[in-house]
Amino acid sequence: MYYLLTVLFIMVALLLVVVVLMQRGRGDVGSAFGGMGQGVFGPGGVDTILTKATYWLGFMLMGIALLIGFFHPSRRASLLENEGKGANTQTQQSVPKGQTAPSGTPSGGKSP
Repeated sequence: MYYLLTVLFIMVALLLVVVVLMQRGRGDVGSAFGGMGQGVFGPGGVDTILTKATYWLGFMLMGIALLIGFFHPSRRASLLENEGKGANTQTQQSVPKGQTAPSGTPSGGKSP
């Protein structure tokens, strides 16, 4: 299931890139810097098929991303449940039995 969703996610992302690149710009460069572009005061309610496809592909991309996070194979349990279990591990290295630590080490031996 996870790999199917990953392949679907990549396909939707590539299709979304293609649809966005096929669209026309909303205004010219002058409208970005305070000038009056042609599309600034025109009718704003016109949605083309490419605009609607962009909306739907964007929603699909977000939904698939959430599903990928939900079905990820390494998702076993909550991080809060496992928080106290890692405290039992030994953090300092010890010298094996029957051997002495080299001099100058904090675990034993004479310091110079």
